[in-house]
Amino acid sequence: TELLEKMPQFADRCPWEKLDGGNWSRLLGERTQFADRCPWEKLDGKNWAFLLKHTPQFADKCPWEKLDGRDWTELLEKMPQFADRCPWEKLDGWNWVDLLKRHPQFTDICSWEKLNNLDWALLLWEDGFFSTGKSQFADRCPWETLDGAFWVILLEKQPQFADMCLWDKLDCRDWAELLEKRPQFADKCPWEKLDGWAWALLLQEQTQFADRCSWEKLDGGAWALLLGKRPQFVDKCPWEKLNGGDWALLLQEQSQFANRCPWEKLDGGDWALLLQEQPQFVDKCPWEKLNGGDWATLLALQPQFAEHCDWSKLEPAHWEKLLEMCPQFAGKCEASKQ
Repeated sequence: TELLEKMPQFADRCPWEKLDGGNWSRLLGERTQFADRCPWEKLDGKNWAFLLKHTPQFADKCPWEKLDGRDWTELLEKMPQFADRCPWEKLDGWNWVDLLKRHPQFTDICSWEKLNNLDWALLLWEDGFFSTGKSQFADRCPWETLDGAFWVILLEKQPQFADMCLWDKLDCRDWAELLEKRPQFADKCPWEKLDGWAWALLLQEQTQFADRCSWEKLDGGAWALLLGKRPQFVDKCPWEKLNGGDWALLLQEQSQFANRCPWEKLDGGDWALLLQEQPQFVDKCPWEKLNGGDWATLLALQPQFAEHCDWSKLEPAHWEKLLEMCPQFAGKCEASKQ
């Protein structure tokens, strides 16, 4: 295909039977003189969409039923003149979004009921509001059926739709995600809805809301997440809430809190994760806590700790995981476990 696109004089040497449908659609897009050699049945719907975008003169040979909704969308985006042949029922909501963004003239044909929350968000997210001063599709949107995740996606990019928002559709995580990007909607937020994880996510990005936070809602995991990025809230933290996994997560990001850590809370899995990122804590590690899976996890990224490893703990699944990353340990693997 590549050769004949550039040097068609070599056609007599071509083993034509080797070309599949994709090769033929590409070749005929550049060299229509080979059409009489083409076994058209090899082309599937995707191949036909590609071919007709480049050489629409082959339309009379197309078995249109081969094209699915995605194929029709790709074809009509560039060649809307084939719209009269399209079986519109093949297009799903995602296909309609892609098509309408390029060709809003198909608005009256659209099966609007096929669009789900994400489809509507993406359609309104990129519509013509900024260029025309008016949304092209908003008057067709079933606002009352759309959930909080839809509103987060939409308002992050198009805050002018706030007047249409049904704020009670947003749950605590939706509010955290929205206010991270659009803090101007804080006056709409029912702060009592936010749980501890929502607060941790929000305060990582928008620390100005700290005076509204119900700190008692944060559990150990939420505190580890928040302090990992915002250590300035350390004085608010009830350290007893953090378990071993929380400490491993926190110390991976903020090793300066090591003097507060109750090391005995960390199990083998916690140590494996911590030492992957912070190997300087090696002297504090009780190696006997690590099982075979923990060792495979740790050594895959920190092979220098092999001298501490109890190889007898590794089972076949652990060896498989480890040797994919560190084949140099093959000699340690017992034959019975291979």
